[in-house]
Amino acid sequence: MTEPPGKTSFMVSLQTRILALVLIPLLLTTAALVITDAFGRIQDSQANLAQQRELLIETRQAGVRDVVESARTAIQPILQDRSLNDSEKRSRAADILRAIRFEGDNYVFAYEYNGTNIVLPYSREREGTDMSGIQTPDGAYLIRDMIEVARQGGGYYAYPWEYPGTNTIEPKYSYATQVPEFNWMIGAGVYVTDIDAAMEGAEIRAAGALHSSITTSALIGTLIFLIVAAITAWMVRQTVQPIRRTAEAMRNIAKGEGDLTRRLTVESRDEIGELASQFNAFVSRMQETLLDVRRRTTSVHQAAEEIAQGSDELATRTEQAAANLQETSASMEEITATVNHSTESAEQANQLVQSTASVAREGETAMKSVERTMTDIDTSASRISEIITLIDGIAFQTNILALNASVEAARAGEHGRGFAVVAQEVRTLASRSGDAAREIRMLIDASVSHTREGSNIVKQAGTTMQEIVNSVARVTDVIADISAGAREQNSGIGQINTAVAEMDTMTQQNAAMVQQTSSAATQMRHHAESLNALIGTFVLGEEASSSPAQLLSTRSAPSLENRKPTKPQRHSVAEVEWETF
Repeated sequence: MTEPPGKTSFMVSLQTRILALVLIPLLLTTAALVITDAFGRIQDSQANLAQQRELLIETRQAGVRDVVESARTAIQPILQDRSLNDSEKRSRAADILRAIRFEGDNYVFAYEYNGTNIVLPYSREREGTDMSGIQTPDGAYLIRDMIEVARQGGGYYAYPWEYPGTNTIEPKYSYATQVPEFNWMIGAGVYVTDIDAAMEGAEIRAAGALHSSITTSALIGTLIFLIVAAITAWMVRQTVQPIRRTAEAMRNIAKGEGDLTRRLTVESRDEIGELASQFNAFVSRMQETLLDVRRRTTSVHQAAEEIAQGSDELATRTEQAAANLQETSASMEEITATVNHSTESAEQANQLVQSTASVAREGETAMKSVERTMTDIDTSASRISEIITLIDGIAFQTNILALNASVEAARAGEHGRGFAVVAQEVRTLASRSGDAAREIRMLIDASVSHTREGSNIVKQAGTTMQEIVNSVARVTDVIADISAGAREQNSGIGQINTAVAEMDTMTQQNAAMVQQTSSAATQMRHHAESLNALIGTFVLGEEASSSPAQLLSTRSAPSLENRKPTKPQRHSVAEVEWETF
């Protein structure tokens, strides 16, 4: 598992942190106590040593003071001896002071208040000289300061001075007091080098005792620390163990090998137990969520599959639509040309119909004239028929008269023979006239019949011509409507062509969108497969009817790239498919 950015690879366990939080303060406290005790012991030892040194120095100072006071006491009888003059008293007092020795080679010295030396046993050549200008290595005027201390009632005076035989500067303690009868300052001094040597041994012994006591304290502190550390480690281990189990379960889940059906055992009612309980609740919630995600991922994959299939079908139909639109565009161009031709033909037909209507109207007028003529002919034929009937009647009467004349001529005999011949001729003429009249009548009747038939035909022709005229008028109107409709159709076809072009553009855009949809569906299916494969790494406790690989098929959606629309045959797409599309 990768670490967050900005974090080092070094990881400190919780147990180590808790132990560090407990043991480091404990260690520091123990060390502080040991160090404090050691410092206390060191300070006590130093204080004891310093106190011992002070006591030794005070003892030495007291010894020096006692020596000086003894020297002062020793010269008191001389001061009280009235038999001696002042010079003798001074001389004898100086001799007494020169003779005094203590602690080996230490001596008593005496100075007048003006700094003139009176007694200096180891440098008698300097007696009687002014030594008020002598300075210590640190620049103090030694004799002046000691005279001042003595005149103020006496006291101690410490100063650095050269130690005889070593050429080293060592501290020296002197005591000075006054002899007012002589205006003297008498005093003595001692070095504390031997005290330092004695103190070195004391310090070594004290250091050994101090080291032993500090070591004992350190061992006791270490033992206490180790005991407390062991108890703390045991308690921390018992506390951290459930957390480790929780961390191990989380690590398994994080690595994709987690069994989400497992639960932690709640062993306590403290914060650790609450952590385990909440972890179990979290894992349960995560298990339910992943199960729901798996089901929804399967649904998403199926939906993506259906979208991909629908996109494929839609792509095919879009290609079909594009091809049909191209064919429609070509057909619309042909229709446009046809409509234009129809418009021109309609206009020509309109002109021809107008001419035909004019001719039909003239024919109607002529037919009416023919009808009137035929009516006149029929009337004349009827009149002729009547005349022929009259002639036929006359011929019949003539025949009868001729017959009667023949009968009378026969009766007359010879006298009537000529008349009989004439009567016979008249009878023959009458007979022939009757036959001719009958033939004429038959012809006239036939003519009348034909004339009537012709009149009827002419009437029918007139009616037909009237109907033709009316039809031509209607045809004229229809052709005018056709011409206007053709012009409107031409305009509408232009709009249709524009719409078809726009539809073709939209179809191409739809094809691109279908391609994007198919790609998105493919990506969504792949994402669903990846997500389900990722979820499949967890043990969820609910085995599906089939594995994720079976639930999520790996059928790849056909690519729409480089797809060229094929021009289908007309009426190759079912109408129901277009309704669906």
